[in-house]
Amino acid sequence: MTSPDSSPPPSVDPSPRPRPPRVPVEPYSSSEIAASLRSPLRLIDLVLETPDRLAANLESARGGPALALAFVLAATAFATPYGIVLGLNSWWRVAALYMGSTLICLPSLYVFARYVGVRVGPLQIAVLASSIPAVAAMFSFGFAPVLAFLRATMETENAEISWRDISRLLLATALVAGVARLWNCLLRARGLDSRRSLVIVLLGWHAVFLHVLFRVADVLGLSE
Repeated sequence: MTSPDSSPPPSVDPSPRPRPPRVPVEPYSSSEIAASLRSPLRLIDLVLETPDRLAANLESARGGPALALAFVLAATAFATPYGIVLGLNSWWRVAALYMGSTLICLPSLYVFARYVGVRVGPLQIAVLASSIPAVAAMFSFGFAPVLAFLRATMETENAEISWRDISRLLLATALVAGVARLWNCLLRARGLDSRRSLVIVLLGWHAVFLHVLFRVADVLGLSE
């Protein structure tokens, strides 16, 4: 028996609510990219802060040459401090590891992409691939003081874990961060032509890239 004050429960609309429309993101302008080339802090922001805007540049094919130059500069300059910690004669080795491996494998990425019909220009491919060494170099820049402290305070003889072992782990972590940023940008570039095909190409290309990177690390003496 129901009370006179009782009311039926409110009806629930079973239909799913529509998703809010995607807010368009502005790509990096030429002036912003040029400013990053003159300021290290702005260069850090360009490489690390807003993958949505970088994805917008990939979609619109805007700022390709300047972005590629900025990423190469970041990959070279920010990897140098970590190399100096390894030894004054090794100042160039970390930059050569990340940037050199990317440059060696860059033509194969473009050829594979064109072979499967990916309609993406060479500069877009270059910007996407160079995001790996740029981000990895900046992570190595952040790790450089940590490694310097560990090298100064850890025993190197008869130690189960040496500072060189930790260095290899830090370099691998930086590489993972670079690869993750590439995928982050690619997955956000929803308007990029033939994105699904490019995803398949990149999965295979990563195997080539990692094999080459390990060989470069051996040649540079960074895997010992």
